[in-house]
Amino acid sequence: MNYLVLARKWRPKSFSEVSGQDHVVKAIQNSLKQNKVHHALLFTGTRGVGKTTIARLFAKSLNCDTGITPEPCGKCESCVSIDEGNFMDLIEVDAASQRGIDDTRDLLENTQYTPTVGRYKVYLIDEVHQLTKEAFNALLKTLEEPPEHMKFLLATTESEKIPITVLSRCLKFNLKKISEEQITQRMKEILDAEKIKYEEGALSIISKSADGSMRDALSLLDQALAYEDYELSENNVIDMLGLIDNKYALSIVQFILNQDSELLREQLDGLDSKHPNYNDVLDNIASIAQEIAYLQVLDASKVDVQDEIIELSNNHSPELIQLIYQIAINSKKDLSLAPSAREGFTMAVLRMFAFQLSDEQSVENRTPDTAQKKIKKSEPLTNGNLETSIISSKNWTNEVSKMDIRGAVKQLASNCSFDHIDNHILYLKIHSENEHQMIDRAVDGLNSFLINQYEEVNKVIIQVEKENGKTLAGEEKIKNEEQIIMNESRASSDPLVQEYVDLFDATIEETK
Repeated sequence: MNYLVLARKWRPKSFSEVSGQDHVVKAIQNSLKQNKVHHALLFTGTRGVGKTTIARLFAKSLNCDTGITPEPCGKCESCVSIDEGNFMDLIEVDAASQRGIDDTRDLLENTQYTPTVGRYKVYLIDEVHQLTKEAFNALLKTLEEPPEHMKFLLATTESEKIPITVLSRCLKFNLKKISEEQITQRMKEILDAEKIKYEEGALSIISKSADGSMRDALSLLDQALAYEDYELSENNVIDMLGLIDNKYALSIVQFILNQDSELLREQLDGLDSKHPNYNDVLDNIASIAQEIAYLQVLDASKVDVQDEIIELSNNHSPELIQLIYQIAINSKKDLSLAPSAREGFTMAVLRMFAFQLSDEQSVENRTPDTAQKKIKKSEPLTNGNLETSIISSKNWTNEVSKMDIRGAVKQLASNCSFDHIDNHILYLKIHSENEHQMIDRAVDGLNSFLINQYEEVNKVIIQVEKENGKTLAGEEKIKNEEQIIMNESRASSDPLVQEYVDLFDATIEETK
C-alpha cells in the first residue's frame, strides 16, 4: 500500500498553484523573465508556508527543457525528475543533520563541477540556521562568488539566527502566513478533485487550527478524513480536535449580557460535561466580544455575522463589551494559578457577570412599563418655540441619559447636541470629529427611537458641524476631568501622602 499524504500529493507543481505568497512569486517570476536571477536566495517564514516548495519551483524554472521560464512546463524530463526528487543537479541538504564544517566542505568541493543534465546546479539548504558558525564561515566565499553554473537556495524558519555576513550575500524573501480563506479554498479544490464530500464548516475549523500553515492544514485534513471514513462533517472535526462548538461561547456571552443567572448556570454545567480546553473557550468569548465591538463602529450590513451578534451590538454599551473582552483575555493567564482550569474559567465568567454597571443593564431586565414608557405630548409648537417643547437645548443631555437605547445608537445620541425644532422636525448637530459614528444602523435607530418616543418629533435631521455643542459625552468628559483634578488635589494635601513624600524623597506625578 503506497498511500501518498495529501500534503505531498498536492504540493504545487507550478507557481500558479502557490497559495498566499504572491509577493514572492511575482518577484521571482519577474527576475526569470528578465533573465536576471540572483545567485543566492533566502526564503524565511513559519512552517508549512511554501519555502521549500517555491525553491523547488525555482529550480524547475531554471532547468526546464523549454528554457529559463517564469512558469515551468511540468512535463519535460527535468521538471518530472525534480517533482519526483531524483534530479541530479538539484542537491537538497538538511542543515539539521549536516551542519558541521566537514559536511559543508564536502558540499563545496562539488561546486566546481558543471551540471550533469541540467542548465544550473542548484543547492537547496533547508533549515540553514542550524549550520555551525564554522560551517557558515566556510560557506561565505562560495556564497558570495559562486561559479556561473551555481545557484544557492536557502530556507529557514529562524532567519534571526543566520549571521549578518550570510544575510548580506542573499536576496531575502519573507513568506507570510497563509490566510484562512486561502487555505479553505485550496482544501476545497483538493477535495473536489478527490471526489470527497465535505461540509464547509469543517474546512473553516481546520483552516483556523492550521494557524497559517498549508502543510498543517492538509495534515489535519488527512487525519479528519481517516477519522470519518473519508467524509468530512463539522461535528466530527470538532470532536477530533477536541474543540467546543462556538455556540457554547455565544450562549455564555448572551446570558452574561442579559443577566440570566439560571441559564448561565445550565450552560456552564453543559460545557463542563464536554471536558473542553477552557483556554479555547475564553478565546472564543474574546472573539465574540471583538465581533460585537467591531459592529458597534461599522455598519452591520457590510459585515457577514450572525444575527445574534448584531442584536448584542445594538443592545449593549461599547464599554461593557470592552470589559468582557479584557476579562476574557486577562483570565487566560490565571487558569494555571486556579485550583483547576474549570474553576478558573467559571470565576472568569462570574466576574464578567458581576462587573456590569447598573445603568447598563439589558432591556430585557427592565419592567414593561419602564421599557415602553411614552413621553407625554407637548403643547403645540410655534416655529421652534423651545420653552414649550419637551426636548430643548436646556434638557437635551438629561433626556439622552435616560433614553432606552444601547450600543452605537447610544454613542451617536451622546455625541449629538440639540439645535432646534421646527414644524415637528428635530435638528441635531454633531462635531465633524465624531462624524464616523453616523453609520446607517445608528442613524436609523436613533431616528426611530426619537420619533416613537416624542410625539412632537416626526422627523430627525443630523447636521455635521465644526463646532462642539452641548452633548452628554462632553459633559461626562468634563466630569471625569474634574474628578481627576479633585483626586490629585486630595492626594497632594493628604498628610499620609506627604509623609511618604518626605520619607522617600518622592514626587507626585500628574495624571495625563
